[in-house]
Amino acid sequence: MNDQAQTKLIYNKEKATYSSLSDVFELNFKKISRLVPLLPSIKGNLIGIKKPSNDLYLICHEKSKYTGTYTLTHRVNSSHGVINRPDIRFKLYFDAKLLEVDSICKETRINSHHPLINDCSDLAFQLELNVFMLRWLDYCLDRYNGAEWVARK
Repeated sequence: MNDQAQTKLIYNKEKATYSSLSDVFELNFKKISRLVPLLPSIKGNLIGIKKPSNDLYLICHEKSKYTGTYTLTHRVNSSHGVINRPDIRFKLYFDAKLLEVDSICKETRINSHHPLINDCSDLAFQLELNVFMLRWLDYCLDRYNGAEWVARK
C-alpha cells in the first residue's frame, strides 16, 4: 500500500486510535528521512534550496543521540514582517524511527471543521496534527526532494 492510500485509510477511520497515530508517526519519520537524508547527524539549522521553490528552513532546537526537536517551515514576508508558515515543530525519536508533531503555529485547531470534531480527544487532536505533517511532508518531498541542504547563517 502506498503512502497516500495509507494516509486516507488512517484519516477516514471513525475514531482515532493509538495504532493509527503510531502508523502516522512512522510514516512521518520515513518521509522526513527521505527529505533530509542526514538528519540524525544534523545539530544546527539548515536551509533546503531547490529552485524555483522558496527556501525550506529546518531549525534545530535540541539534538541528542536518540532524539531531536526541529521546526520545518518557509519564511514568508507579510505586513507584520517575516513570519514562519507553516511553523511546524516536531520531535524525532531516532532509535524508534518516529516523528511526533509538538505544535503547528501554536494554534489550538488547524481547522474548526475537521472531520474529528465530535471526537475531540487528545488522541484525535494528535492524529490531526500529525496527519497535517504527513501532508506537509508530501508537499515538501514533491518540491524539495534532492534539495541542497546548507548551513543557515
